[in-house]
Amino acid sequence: MYKQLMLLGLLLERPMYGQQIREVIENHHDLLADLIKKPTIYYQLERLAHDGYLEIRRETVEAPGPGAAHEDVALRERDVYYITEAGRRYFHSLLRRTLSNYTPGLNNADVDACLFFLHHLAPSEALELLTERYARMTAARQASVAQMQTLSHPDDAHLFVQDHKLTLLDAEISWLERTIAYLRTSPQVASTSVPS
Repeated sequence: MYKQLMLLGLLLERPMYGQQIREVIENHHDLLADLIKKPTIYYQLERLAHDGYLEIRRETVEAPGPGAAHEDVALRERDVYYITEAGRRYFHSLLRRTLSNYTPGLNNADVDACLFFLHHLAPSEALELLTERYARMTAARQASVAQMQTLSHPDDAHLFVQDHKLTLLDAEISWLERTIAYLRTSPQVASTSVPS
């Protein structure tokens, strides 16, 4: 999900061709650069266009050459990707759903991608979504502890897995507590009350 979220979020900022998108990810979103390789970018762009979330326009733009000619910037034909209105709605839906949900075992790259685009939400809404995520995570932690207590004689493997799971949950919950506290005291949301 983070791949589509990242691509749509970048194209929400401005239309770009594929290599530009890759360079923005490498230069400004390096935490995700290793997870979103060039072939994946083009595959996802084509998929998003097929689903009606992007429009592709063939345009003449200033662009570097291929391979060794990368430093040779000249006017070149490129497919430029534009986000559609449906793409904007889909981006905001992905952003909201990913921020508020918690699914055990899923990659944290989804949340990291959301954080790059948090500014596309009203601060009070971002706070509300993260508070929902916090509630789901604390419930998942309680359920995990309760499940472990039902085992009469857990072996080392189960204890190690459980400890690892709880350590990761505790770290995420701690981060959410700090982030929610920061957002609550932020001047932009200080007047907004969100249930605890």
